Amino acid sequence: MADFMWYWTKGNSRFFTRNTQIAEKAMKDGILVMGRKVKPNIIKF
Repeated sequence: MADFMWYWTKGNSRFFTRNTQIAEKAMKDGILVMGRKVKPNIIKF
């Protein structure tokens, strides 16, 4: 199972989030948002 991480750059800063709502808000503000498939943070014992 994979999870998505969204990231974008604004000026000299790069922002990373897994929250889709925050990424959608950035897209509505006109920022190019990229997605990347990452492994989930599940710890197995």
